[in-house]
Amino acid sequence: MKLTSIRNINKLSPREKEVAMYIVDGEKTSIISKKLGIKSNTVSTIKSRLFMKLGVDSVVGLYKMIKG
Repeated sequence: MKLTSIRNINKLSPREKEVAMYIVDGEKTSIISKKLGIKSNTVSTIKSRLFMKLGVDSVVGLYKMIKG
């Protein structure tokens, strides 16, 4: 993982990191919401926010950033 990727990931809140890990593990929004006990809309909002913070525009981009 590149140093810039690590810096970007460190910008995420603990909840954003948690959602990001579920996303890269292939979980759907509805499943993530059930696991975390939050609404699907909240998961979608968190997903949008973490994409913006990391500068990615897709799940594939997120996967590459986190998993390398």
